[in-house]
Amino acid sequence: MNEAEKKDYLERYKKKKQNGEYFWPDTIAKDAVVSLGIFVLLICLAVFVGVPNEPPANPSDASYIPRPEWYFLWAFQLLKYFPGKLEGIAILGLGAAIVVGLFGLPFFDRNPKRHPLNRLVATTVMTLIVVGLVFLTIQAVVSTPPQVEAIDLGADLASRVEAGGTLYQEHCAECHGADGEGAEITSSPGDFTDPLNSEDFLITRSRDTIFQVTNYGQPGLGMQALGLAYGGQLTDQEIRVIVDFIEAWYVSPEEEAAGPDLALIETPSYAQHVQPILDKRCASCHSRRLKGNYSVVDYNAVMTSGDNAPVIIAGDAANSILVQMLHGIKTDAGGQMPPARALRADQIQLIERWIDQGAQNN
Repeated sequence: MNEAEKKDYLERYKKKKQNGEYFWPDTIAKDAVVSLGIFVLLICLAVFVGVPNEPPANPSDASYIPRPEWYFLWAFQLLKYFPGKLEGIAILGLGAAIVVGLFGLPFFDRNPKRHPLNRLVATTVMTLIVVGLVFLTIQAVVSTPPQVEAIDLGADLASRVEAGGTLYQEHCAECHGADGEGAEITSSPGDFTDPLNSEDFLITRSRDTIFQVTNYGQPGLGMQALGLAYGGQLTDQEIRVIVDFIEAWYVSPEEEAAGPDLALIETPSYAQHVQPILDKRCASCHSRRLKGNYSVVDYNAVMTSGDNAPVIIAGDAANSILVQMLHGIKTDAGGQMPPARALRADQIQLIERWIDQGAQNN
C-alpha cells in the first residue's frame, strides 16, 4: 500500500466512522433477530425432523457403527482415505496446517482490499476448502451404512417390565423357571436353581448386583454370561429391563397393605385370592424344590401333597396343619411358615375362611 492508497483509506475510514451505527441498540437488535431465527430453526428441526433413535454406544457390539455429529462428518470421511497408521499423520498434519494458517494469515495476506474479487488467491483457496468439506460430508452420508435403530423397550416402568418379561422367558426361564421359582438343572438331575422370586433374594440383591450377574454370569456356578461384552446376546439396555422384570416380583409390606381389603371378601376364591398369596409367599420353597414334599403349584398339590398330608381339612381351618403353621404353632411338619416373614393377619384370615367354607377349587 503506497502513501496515496493509505491516505485514501484513512479518509474513507473516517467518514464511515462518522456515519456508523451504535452498538446499542442497532447491532444488538440485529444479533437478537439472527439468534431468534437460529433458535426457531433448531426447534423446527427437533420437532419435524427429530433425532434418530440409535442405541447407546457399546464397544462390545460389533454391529454398532460409530459416527460423529454432522459437522464433523467431513473429518470422519477424510480418515477413510488414510488407513491404519496414516490416520495419525493425517490428523496431526491437518491440525498443524490449520493452526499455521490461522496464525500466519495476517502475514500471508496483507492486501487492504476486502472485496472477494480483489483477493483471488484467498477466495480461490477458501472456495476449494468449502467445496471439499461439502463433498466429504456428502460422501460420509452416502457411504456410511444406516445405523440400526434401538429396540423400543418402553419409557415407562410397565412397558419395561413387559419387555423384560419377554426377554426373561427367552433367555432365563429354562434355568430359573417361568416365574423365577427355580428349575431343575439339566446337567445335574435332581438339583434345582435357587428361586429368584423369593423375598430373601430380592431384598438382599441390589439392581447393580442382578445386572452384573446377568451380564457377566457366574461361571463357577454354571451360569453363562448373557451380556454382549462377555460373549452373550443381550445389550445393556435389554439386561436392565430384565432386572426391572425380576424386581417387579417383589411387593413390599406397604404395597401389600395398600391392596384390596381382604377382610371384605366374604366368600374367597381359590384362584383369585388364595393361589396368588401362595404363589407370592410360598412357591419359592414349595413348587420346584418341594420342601417337606409339599407343593403349592396347583389346587390338587395344595390339598394332597406333603409328608404330613393332608395339611388342609376342608371345613375345619382350626385343625388344618397349614393354618396352624401360618399362625406360628409348632406341628409335626415344622414351625412358623413362611419362616422369614409371616403372612399378614388378614391374609391368614382369608385362607381360614376359604377352608371353613369347604376349601373349594372355585
